[in-house]
Order: sequence, then C-alpha cells, then structure tokens
Amino acid sequence: MPKHTYFINNAFLGDGWAENVRLGVDEKGFISSLQKNVTAEQSDQRLGTVIPGLVNCHSHAFQRAMAGLTEYQHSPTDTFWSWRRTMYRFANLVSPEDLQDIASYLYLEMIKQGYTSVAEFHYVHHQPNGTPYACASQLSRSIINAANIAGINLTLLPVLYMNAGFDGQPLLDEQRRFGNSVARYIDIQNDATQYCAHQHQHNVGVALHSLRAVPAEPMHEVINHFVNKTSSCPIHIHISEQTQEVEQSIRSLGQRPIDWLLDNHVIDQQWCLIHATHMTPQETTALAKSGATVGICPTTEANLGDGFFPLREYLDQGGHISIGSDGNTCTDPMEEIRLLEYGQRLLTHSRNISSDETQPHTGTNLYGRCLDGGGRAIGQKTGALKVGYRADLVVLDENSADLATVTPDSILDVLIFGSSQSLIKDVMVSGIWKITHYHHADEEHIKNRFISATKALRQ
Repeated sequence: MPKHTYFINNAFLGDGWAENVRLGVDEKGFISSLQKNVTAEQSDQRLGTVIPGLVNCHSHAFQRAMAGLTEYQHSPTDTFWSWRRTMYRFANLVSPEDLQDIASYLYLEMIKQGYTSVAEFHYVHHQPNGTPYACASQLSRSIINAANIAGINLTLLPVLYMNAGFDGQPLLDEQRRFGNSVARYIDIQNDATQYCAHQHQHNVGVALHSLRAVPAEPMHEVINHFVNKTSSCPIHIHISEQTQEVEQSIRSLGQRPIDWLLDNHVIDQQWCLIHATHMTPQETTALAKSGATVGICPTTEANLGDGFFPLREYLDQGGHISIGSDGNTCTDPMEEIRLLEYGQRLLTHSRNISSDETQPHTGTNLYGRCLDGGGRAIGQKTGALKVGYRADLVVLDENSADLATVTPDSILDVLIFGSSQSLIKDVMVSGIWKITHYHHADEEHIKNRFISATKALRQ
C-alpha cells in the first residue's frame, strides 16, 4: 500500500508525457503505483507539472570551493595541465570538516536545480602528506554525511589513484593525498560501504582515475575483485579527455585509450566512461555498441579547453549518455544540457542536433536520454516515473511566465533553452520533499557553514 498519493496534472514519465496521473509512494521512497488518465481522490496531494529528477554522473565536490578562482592567466599557453597545478594546491588544504561543509552546500545547490542523485568521483583520501587517517574512509564519510545533510541520493565512487602518469611515474608530492595500493583501496571501499549499509538511498561503486594513473595489472585486480563480488557495482573512469593523454597512451600502451580499454576489459552496462572527448569513428561505434554510458560534463570540458564530444555520431550508433557537473563551476543540469547541444551547433553550423525522427523536440530528447543514462551510470532505478523506481520528483512552476501557456510537448524545450530563471519549485528525493517553494529547510545553516569553511581556504 502507498504511504502517500499524488495527483499530477502533467507528468513526464521518462519516455513521454501523460495527463492526470495518480502516483503512490511507499514508506521506503519508491513508486508503488501509477495510474494514468484518472481523477483525483480526496487524499491526494495535488501537483501540477512533474518531471523525474536527474542523476549528476560526475562530481568532484571539493572543487566547488574554488569555482571561479582559476580564471587568471598562468602563462600565454594555459591548458588543463596548468589548471591542474592550482587544483592540487587547493585539494591539499581541505580538511574532513571542510569537505563535509563544502559538499553539503554543493548538494543543496544540485537538488534545487533538478539533480536528485549524484555520483561523487572521490579521490582525496588521506592527510596532505599521504598518511592515512585513523579511519580509512574518513573523507568518504564526509561525503556521505554531506549527502545526508542536504538529502541527495549518493553513489560514492572511491577512486584508485597510483601513479602520476603513464609508465609508472611515481606520485608527485601534491598527489600524495590521492594514492593507494590495491589493498588499501579495497579497505576504503569496504569501509565506506559498511558506513552507509543501512541507507538504501546510497550505494558505493568503483572508480579508476584514468589509464595514466592506474597501471594495467592493478586495474585488472580491482575490477575482478568487485565484479566477482557484485554484478551491479558501477565502474567509472576518466578517459580520452585531453589530446595529450591520447598521445601518451599511444606511446606507452601502443593504443588509443578507448581502444585499449575495450580490448583489455569487458566494457558493458556497469561502466561509465567520463568525457571520452577524443575518439576515432571506430572507437565511437565500438563504445556505443558496448552498452556503457558516457558521462559528458560540458561546462567543465569548456572551462578546461578539452574539446567537443562526438554526440550525433555516438547517438546514431545507439550510445547512452549522462550529464555531470565535474568541477562544479556550474551546478545547473539544464545549463549543462543546453551547452551540450549548443556546442554541437557551433561545430556543425546547424540546429537541433540532438533531435531525431522518434523525438523531434531537442530538449525532450536530450532530457530523456540523460535520465536513462544517469540511472545506468549509477546502477539504480531512478530517472523515470515507473513502479519500482525511486520517487525522485521535480515539480515545475507552471504559473511562471515561461511555462504558463506552454503545451506539454514543449515544456522541456522551454526549461532547457527558453529561460535563464529557475523554474523548479519543489523537489522530492526518495519520497521526501527536500525543496518546497524554492527553499531547503536547512538552507541558511548549510550556506553559513560553507561560507565559514571556504573563507580561510580562499584567502
């Protein structure tokens, strides 16, 4: 029996719109019943226009505190690699308490803007000199605590990071917080899993930083360990983000990164490849056919000068995509999706790149694809209004000037491409209202903690 029932005027189910929907939500926060074209009952809570919440497939929480603080010139040839040096300095200042306060505010921002789940690609594990904390997963626990404070669904991805580059280059001094042996990495993953074992809205997966940071043998060892342990464990990896990375891979491994990964591992639905910016047509086809998801982070990829993902070619081959905020200079998924489409338009000198014969509305098509890919990327039933899925609901302000006179088939187009204002009024995460009338119950406290934590860091 549902614990609560909701009557929705217009609902985007994930694969299309429906009117007069009656939705039941059980005590664990899952959708227990769904009826279309019905009438409201007295016990129903009335909602207007509802869409499923999105998964943020890739986040580095601590970087939220440095957003906007790297926009000055190091040299006339600034690149990702010069930005990285600044990021490392910042990473080595963050305490467990700082991380919790920063991540709490970040996750609050995400929920308010339509993310109801986040995959945290978490590679800061130890004290700045590389010494482990007394608790192996101390900083992972900070992330889990932050997710609970803000109220977001979390997929924690502790990251294995072993080398500074290809050919076994030892970690730099500023990377010592990140480094682990395989055994120590497994301890961190197991400890974090135990810490949130009774919180069904969270899960813990596996992340490999990149081919340059994890040698082939330890990569096989970790993947085999966790795949044998559970077939539903999400596996994420940074790959083919930068042209320099591709060139180094060819020199060291004899192959381009995605070619090497596909040849050396069984890449399937468990996998989410982050960025995959630089692919040949052959790699694009093979990756699309594998069943893996690509996590695209348009704002960060633009900020760092990475390049453009071959979106249309990948979608034409049946590829799956999800959206992420990565360095968290932007926490608005609508802005990320808009930039993804606009980047493709600039490349091709044409419009509506992401629409197709089955769905001519670009916003609807992209939003639906990101919903589906996001659920795949974290291995959770979210991203659709279906029985058995999480009750992750985003309620739009249908009385806003932008949506008041829009027909349902254009709502997502307007949400993504037609407004610079927030049109999200209420957000439910796993059956619990976290945003009501644009606000979070603990918003002021979370914001003040963030300000206090970042004051010293930024100075």
